Amino acid sequence: MPRLTPRQQRTRTQRLAAHAGWIGAAILMASLLYWLYRASLGQPRTWPISTGLGVGAALVLFFLAGMGAAILAGLRSPEGRRSARSAVLIAAVLGILVVANVLAYRRHWQWDVTGNRRLTLAPLTVRLLNNLKQKITVTAFYTQSPQRQSEARESRQVRDLLEQYADRSPRFTYHVVDYLREPDRFVSARVATPPPVILFANESGGREEVKGATEKDFTAALLKLTRSVKRKVVFTVGHGELNPSSFDQSGISVARQVLTEQQHDVSTVDLMGRDRKVPAGCSVLVIAGPQVDFRPEEIKAVKTYLDGGGRALVLLRPGGPSLSGLLKDWGLRVGDNVVAQIVDFGGVTGITERVRISDFESHEIDRGLSAVLLPIARTVESIEPPPAGITVTPLLRTNADTVARPVTRGQERIDLRPKPGDAHGPFTVAALAEKQGDKAGKVVAIGSAEFAMDVLAADPTTSNLDLFTNAVNWLADEHELVDIPPRDDRPDQVTLTPEQRVRAFYVNLLLFPVACLFMATYVWWKRR
Repeated sequence: MPRLTPRQQRTRTQRLAAHAGWIGAAILMASLLYWLYRASLGQPRTWPISTGLGVGAALVLFFLAGMGAAILAGLRSPEGRRSARSAVLIAAVLGILVVANVLAYRRHWQWDVTGNRRLTLAPLTVRLLNNLKQKITVTAFYTQSPQRQSEARESRQVRDLLEQYADRSPRFTYHVVDYLREPDRFVSARVATPPPVILFANESGGREEVKGATEKDFTAALLKLTRSVKRKVVFTVGHGELNPSSFDQSGISVARQVLTEQQHDVSTVDLMGRDRKVPAGCSVLVIAGPQVDFRPEEIKAVKTYLDGGGRALVLLRPGGPSLSGLLKDWGLRVGDNVVAQIVDFGGVTGITERVRISDFESHEIDRGLSAVLLPIARTVESIEPPPAGITVTPLLRTNADTVARPVTRGQERIDLRPKPGDAHGPFTVAALAEKQGDKAGKVVAIGSAEFAMDVLAADPTTSNLDLFTNAVNWLADEHELVDIPPRDDRPDQVTLTPEQRVRAFYVNLLLFPVACLFMATYVWWKRR
């Protein structure tokens, strides 16, 4: 900037005004920055800020009054006009930097380039965070002591994971507290679990203490704090079904564990017991591959439950009962067959009873699935025309390279070699039947039970577990838990958390002198 009035020509008032201008600008800037900092923390303006703003503004006004004529005269000169253009350019660059930084915080996204996508939250976690209706506060009690290096490393991992959660929702906030340096905060939190521990709390007073440090542990705590009603999932027993409490080859304990983590109440029922009816409050009745027929009394109990608006997931083994006395009323016909898939074994054509499905129907139960492996399956077709008020929707269909071989009840050995009269695919092996009306019951029938066994449910290369849990959650009207990829993980408008606002404040504070230095260098270079 040019010297608008030579020092030797200034009056005493102008000299005082020049000093007042610098002092007032400094006081005004400091007060504004402190006010912005307190506002980022959600704290009100205090009297020192008001006093600083008032004194700074008064000194700047005194400067303008004392030096106003000299400033106007200087701006009319060619050098003054060039300086004014430089000042406007500096202000424009600063404004662009600040706006770009604010937009970066308000519309945040990231790319995960890790091989196993360990920095990407699961779809269920993202949906829970995007749909949070109440504030969740997390306090992680970890120490940074050099004597506990493993805990310090885990603390950094926990902080990074919690940061991802906080980036997804403004209602999720977290703090990491060193319990050795701040023991009073650990004591005041009234945590029953010894540290290191992570405390999840909601605004309603709910608390969950988490000892693990993985996304699975954190999301399970979120589910417990955000879900007020537990759905009752009841498995039938007494017919050779898959056992939800068994860990052997006939077990379905992996699926049960996931349902429990999703805050479902999982239990069993013997329909030939004392009550001979489906328990009251049952959300989903699961018939997981019976090997002997249901008795008429049991069929009647299930029918009564479904006619009252109940929901059922029925898994059927090839060669086992077809439960036609129950499913025909729902427009479903289970074939007495086994579906075999024709495959190419290195140039040699073969046939296998293992059916792999990777193309899915456009239904919520199928969304998010990559590939389902059915070790052995039978057809589940719709009856044409279906009963009045019943709608049947296919869920899983095989490809054209499949054949259906007949199987009699109890047959142990199956000849998979195609015969001239065999039907060729595609075949429907899973279907949904819905009843219209006030008591809208629903039945999902899958022509395989073995796909849900623990050995395949725990296989990460298949979506067998997701198919089972998706069907249960959809029937229970828990659509948020169905593995539906969100249409947009990035919300259109996000309110910054206090931590994010403080971070943005410091970034903008750092950008200001950097931008000023850049523009000063530019002006100096232009004037050389």
